[in-house]
Order: sequence, then structure tokens, then C-alpha cells
Amino acid sequence: MVTIFTAPYHGYQVLFSPFERNKIAFTGAVNYGISGNGALLIYERDEVGYKEFRRYPWKDGLFDVTWSELNEAVLVTASGDGSVVIYDQAQPHVSSVHWSTTRQEQLVISASWDGTVRLWDPNAQVCVAMFTEHAGLVYTAVWSPHIPHTFASVSGDGTIRLWDSSAPPNSTASVNANCGEVLSCDWSKYNEYLLFTGGVDCAVKLWDIRQLGAPLHLLMGHGQAVRRVRASPHDPNIIASCSYDFTVRLWNIGTGQLGGGLLDIIAHHTEFTYGLDFSLHDPGMIADCSWDQTIKLLTPVSIAPKPAV
Repeated sequence: MVTIFTAPYHGYQVLFSPFERNKIAFTGAVNYGISGNGALLIYERDEVGYKEFRRYPWKDGLFDVTWSELNEAVLVTASGDGSVVIYDQAQPHVSSVHWSTTRQEQLVISASWDGTVRLWDPNAQVCVAMFTEHAGLVYTAVWSPHIPHTFASVSGDGTIRLWDSSAPPNSTASVNANCGEVLSCDWSKYNEYLLFTGGVDCAVKLWDIRQLGAPLHLLMGHGQAVRRVRASPHDPNIIASCSYDFTVRLWNIGTGQLGGGLLDIIAHHTEFTYGLDFSLHDPGMIADCSWDQTIKLLTPVSIAPKPAV
């Protein structure tokens, strides 16, 4: 396991580069994000280990980050001051638009505590659409990796909503997740109809978007709210979750057990675990970050590739 210290910043998200195996991005904030500034930190691995490659301070906490799907030098972050901040590692300047972002395909969607999801053109730096049906904070919005123009969002109003970005402003489907606030969602990388969510009821839920009435499976075990869920890009049955209970848990939804099988509990943090990602380049490798001011990178034995016989 590799540990990277991020002081004075408490971690909110960590993300592997989809282009370069040896780079990861981290966003965080001082004072746990309650007040003060934040930063985007980019780390690069050499023969010795991970070293800080770029540091971009910001006047408020940075709570999420996404890499561009088109340009390996460009990242987008979400700020507590309501800004979507676009960084180009190849340029010395930073451009800024408003509201927070979660992920970029060819356009950027942002999820905001003002209850809206917004669609942005990052090149023109303009908002091209706004989606306003949520009645509470919107915590996460994520593009479908399979269905064009489709994204999902989850909110403090307890709902999951599906949207067609080409047909604003109304959602195409919604369901009350019956768990209080829903904090995170992610799509299966193999099944276009499968969506995962995590919320304050400590559960990870699996949904078939064709019939959203009730979850397909319920994964229980976390002792506090599930802050982030991630689907493996290498195995259709593996998902990961991190929680305010300081742990990361790995699940196998293909075991045949009711609700799926718990593969692993990773308890290497001493504060809320906020950020989580799978490496696209190294099967089985994950990264997580925490309010304890560390990033951890590891390949758990439970999901490591099996050696060839």
C-alpha cells in the first residue's frame, strides 16, 4: 500500500487519470471544508514513488474533480463557492464558471446544493441547460457510459432521477429511494441498465433503471452513511463503497447471495473516507482519500488479478 500525505488539505475526492497510468488528482479543503481555502493537487509516480506534480490553490474548498474525456491535460473541479473551475496543466491560467461539477463527457454536468443540475459547454464556458426538479441538495450527477445524453442524479430530497440532456428541463424517470438523503451514484460499466447508489441509511443499493420501483439488491454493512460508490471498470460484479465509518468495502454482486457478497473491509483511515476510485490501467488497484489528510493506493488481494496458471 502507498500512502500520500495531503496536509493541510482534508480529502474529498481522488481520481486516477484515464489517460496516464502514473497520475492521480486529489481535491480537498482546509478545516474539513467548513471554512477556508482548498486545492487541486496532481501527483505523478516515478521510480521512487508518487510526487506532487501540480498544485492549484483555490479560494474555497474543492469537493470533487473529473478528468476531461478528450484532453489529458484538462480537469474540472467543484468548489464550495459555487464555481466550476477548469484547469489546463499546459496553460498557466485558470478559467471559471459557476456551480459545481461531477463528471465530464463531451459536455459537463454539475450538481449543486442549490437543488439544480446544470449542463455546461466547457469550451464556450456557458450553461446550456438547467434541470430543476430536485427539491433538495443535489449531491451527485453522473453520465451514463452507455446511453447517449443520459445521466443520473441523487439528492437530499431522497430521490434518484434520470435525465435526457437533449430534452430539458424534466426528468425522464424518478424514484424515492426510501433512505433519507442519497449521496452518491455510479453506473455499471458493463450493464447499461444497472445503477448503484449510496446514502445516509448506510446501504448500497442496486437499481434497474427500466423498473425503478424498488432496488434489485441491498448491500448492508457500513456503520455510517455511504459517501461514495464506484463500479469496477474491469469486473462487472465488483463495486466499492466508502463511508463516514472510516472504511472502504468491496462487494461482489455476482455471488448469488441475497444482496451480494461482502469481499473485503479496508479500515486504514482515521477520519471520514470521502473519495474513491478504481484505476483504469491497473486491474484491482483502488485509491481513496480521507479527512485524515492521506491518500491510500492499494491492490486488495480480494480483487487482485489471479496469476496465470
